[in-house]
Amino acid sequence: MFYRSMSKMIFIISLFFFAIPNAFAVGAFPASTHTVTIQPIIVSDDDGSNMATFFGLPDQKTDIEGFIDNIWGQAGIDVNFLSANVWSNTFANSGSGGTRPGSDLRAIVNSATTAGVIHTNPDFINMFFVNTPAGFSPLSLNSAAGLAFVGNNGITQYVGSNLLDFGSGRDVIAGVVAHEIGHNLGLSHTASRINNLMSPSGSGNALTIGQIDTVLNSRFVVSAVPLPAAIWFMGSGLIGLISFSRKRGQLQNTVI
Repeated sequence: MFYRSMSKMIFIISLFFFAIPNAFAVGAFPASTHTVTIQPIIVSDDDGSNMATFFGLPDQKTDIEGFIDNIWGQAGIDVNFLSANVWSNTFANSGSGGTRPGSDLRAIVNSATTAGVIHTNPDFINMFFVNTPAGFSPLSLNSAAGLAFVGNNGITQYVGSNLLDFGSGRDVIAGVVAHEIGHNLGLSHTASRINNLMSPSGSGNALTIGQIDTVLNSRFVVSAVPLPAAIWFMGSGLIGLISFSRKRGQLQNTVI
């Protein structure tokens, strides 16, 4: 579905597919020399009920974050998740019912800024874990989905709790989260169903040299030792079969 509002285009992607994310072996990439820092914000309703799912138990969280690091290891980037903030806001968590407009992402970020729940460092990415992400209708517990600004700060992320219980499900969560981070780092969607992290159909996790060069120039990436992007480029992985959904979205050319 496509919605056009003023001079911006909002892409809302809702596709089912059968694929396991590309498999990256731990230690397959050189040591990371860049860092992206994420401030997770776990949202509940106003009364504290219906808290959104984050990354599960400690071992599940370690698994998900490790896979995200393996994906972004292609660019020499270590993704650092801070301790989560908690925010009680029914609108941010679920919207007003039905399909949420993509513009809810901006409203959530603005409200969170007023509430003081975002990180004080403007170069740390704020990722809101909600029960219904901006741009989507309520989703099943077998889904992971998100909507993010391109080149700007802010992500709404949904994690279906059923995916936490098995390795391939956690890989799907990691793939969607890594994809949405890519949007904040300046990457737009590629063509669908190709082996690329930014494919809206969730069909791969590879990055091109050009994409790596783009993200390494993002203000959200802290570089300790600048290195040519080509050093971090690597090819494709493996594809398998599984029966859950991954849904990815972006807000194009939007400035907060």
